[in-house]
Amino acid sequence: MALYLLRHGQTHFDLEQRIEGSGDNPLTSLGRDQARAMGAKLRGMLETAEGGDADYEIICSPQPRAYDSALLVREAWGIDRPVITDARLVELGCGSWEKHHFASIQARDPLVEDEPTFLAAWAHHCVDGEGLDEAVERLWGWLRWAGNRKLVVVGHGLAGSMLRALYVGEGRDDMLKYEAIMPGHFHRLENGWAEEIAVV
Repeated sequence: MALYLLRHGQTHFDLEQRIEGSGDNPLTSLGRDQARAMGAKLRGMLETAEGGDADYEIICSPQPRAYDSALLVREAWGIDRPVITDARLVELGCGSWEKHHFASIQARDPLVEDEPTFLAAWAHHCVDGEGLDEAVERLWGWLRWAGNRKLVVVGHGLAGSMLRALYVGEGRDDMLKYEAIMPGHFHRLENGWAEEIAVV
């Protein structure tokens, strides 16, 4: 397996530090530029890789911020193959936290504020969200499906961090220490390792 795991570009909610989860919000102009920059970076990396980029598929979450980013990545990458959507790649559902500032949730609940990462806070305190077991089941199922395919995946910050943790074999406690992938960043997953790639 050779898998490039990308996060969608910046959205207006990212800029406002609001929680998106299962909802959606359009890309900012910076977010569109970030997606194009990731595509250009991939083009440069894969053109020089052994075997080139001919065998790579591009797949994404069906949420518009990821799909729109994937189209921009494809354009800058310079390929004409289809963008495939897969519902298993959607962002973690955050229930009643969605659309709110995380800082306001922390202010209301000291237990949330004490958690080391947003992912840990979500797993332990977001009582009406998707739930850790459900998220692990769908993301681990997707990784099994991915098998030895060569994929460029455009997804989300939290779900992407969980995919990365599952891929390298982290247990649940260590998984919850992972920070969300930032907009415009991506990782190469291969041979059980995850490498962060600098876009600029």
